Amino acid sequence: MASSLLLVSCEKELTQFDPQSFSDANAFKTIEHVEAGVYGAYGSYGSIISDIYKNALTSDEAKMGPDNGGSGLITYRLQYGADGTSGSDVVSGYYGYYSMIDQCNRVLPNVYSVTGGGIDRKNYLKGALLGLRGMAHFGLLQSFCKRYDPNGMGVAIMTAFDNAAKPTRKTMGEVIAQIETDLADAKALVPASSSADFSDTVLNKINIAAFQARVALYKRDYQKALEYSNEVINSGVRPLSDALGGVGSDYDGMWQDATNGEVLFRYRLASSTALGGRWTTAAGAILISPSNKLVASYGSNDARKDIFIGTSPAGFNYLNKHYVSDRGPRMVDAKCIRTSEMYLIRAEAKANLGDITGGASDLNELRRSRIIGYVNQSFGSNTELINAVMQERYKELCFEGFRFYDLKRNGLPMQRDASDAGPEWIGLSSDDYRFVYPIPRDAILANPNTIQNPGY
Repeated sequence: MASSLLLVSCEKELTQFDPQSFSDANAFKTIEHVEAGVYGAYGSYGSIISDIYKNALTSDEAKMGPDNGGSGLITYRLQYGADGTSGSDVVSGYYGYYSMIDQCNRVLPNVYSVTGGGIDRKNYLKGALLGLRGMAHFGLLQSFCKRYDPNGMGVAIMTAFDNAAKPTRKTMGEVIAQIETDLADAKALVPASSSADFSDTVLNKINIAAFQARVALYKRDYQKALEYSNEVINSGVRPLSDALGGVGSDYDGMWQDATNGEVLFRYRLASSTALGGRWTTAAGAILISPSNKLVASYGSNDARKDIFIGTSPAGFNYLNKHYVSDRGPRMVDAKCIRTSEMYLIRAEAKANLGDITGGASDLNELRRSRIIGYVNQSFGSNTELINAVMQERYKELCFEGFRFYDLKRNGLPMQRDASDAGPEWIGLSSDDYRFVYPIPRDAILANPNTIQNPGY
C-alpha cells in the first residue's frame, strides 16, 4: 500500500512539474532573473584558470615541483592529445568558453522583455553579456587556432542559443570581426567609469577598452592597440602600481587581494583554491614550480622576484604570485587584466609603428616601478625594443595565461633550459603543431562538422 501511495504521489508531482513546461521564456520574468543570468555568465569565466594553467605547463615559465605526483606531467612533457586523458589540461577551456557563450546567448533575448528595471539597467546587462561573449570567443581563438591569419581556420561562432546546432569553424578573420563587434557594442552600452567609482569585478568602458587593446595586439593591428591602451592608461582609473617596496608594497598586496592595485578586471574566487591550488597545496606541497629559466631572468634589484617566487625551507622555489589572501591559503582571485599589460601593449605597438623612443619610454616607466635603481635604457632598433618587451612580458605577466600565446603570436619557438626539462620535451619549434591545442575528441564526435586541428 505504501508503494502504491508513493507511485500515485510521484505521478502527481510529475503532472504538476512537467519538465517540458520549463523554458527560457518562463524562466526570465523579472529584471532580477536576468541579473541572475548575467551573474552566471560572469561566473562562467572560470576558463581563464585553465588558460593560466596550460600556458604555464606548455611554456618555459614552469617546471615540475618536488612534490608533484604526476599532476600535469603529460602536458608538461608536450604529449597531450585530443582525448580526455592526455588532453584534459589543454582541452578544458573548450567546453568552458562555449558554456559561457551559451549562457550569454540564453539570457540576451530576454533582457528587454522582462518586467522591472529601467533602460540604463537593461542596457548595462545586455552590454555585459555581449562583452563576456566576445571575451569567450577570444579565449577559444587563442587556444585552438594558429597564429593570427584572417584566412586561417578559426572556431565556431555562436550568437544565438540553438541546442541542435552543429556549426562549422569560421575563418579567424570572421571570428575576430564578431569579437570586435561584441566588444564595441558592449562598450557602447555599459557605463563610463572614473577612479572614484571604478570596479574591477564588472565590465565597464575602461576594462572593455583593455580587452580591445589585447585583441588588437593579437590581430597585429598596432594602431588600434595603441589607441585602446592609450584610452585605458590615460583614464587614470588604476595607475601603474609601484613594487619598489617589495613584500608589503601595494603591488605585493594586489596579489594577496589586500589591495586593488592596478587590476582592471578580476575573476572572483571568494573561498576557492581553483587557481592557487594548481601550484601548491594548502599544506605547502609544491606541485608546479617556477622554472629555473624564469627565476634567473630577475635581477637582484628586481622587486618582483621575492613577490612572485618563494623559497621553501628545503630550498625549493614555489609560486608566491597566487599563494595566499586573508581568506586563506591559495584562496586568491584571478587578475585577468592589469595596467602593466597596457603599458607593455602600448610599448610593443609603438615599436611596431616605428616609434622607438615612445615605446622605450613606456617600457622604462614599467621597469622603474619594478627595479630598484633602474637606469633608463635606449634601443637602437624596433626589433631590439620588441625583444625587450617580450622579455618583460615574460617576467611581469608570468603565470597569468600569456607566455605560450605570446610565443605563438610572435612566431617564436618555445625553449626551456636543460635544468628544467628532459631533452624530449625541451621545447617546440615555431611551426610545431602542438602550438595549437587540440579540439576535444568527444566534441568532434558530437558535431561531425567540427574539423580537428592538424597533427591530432
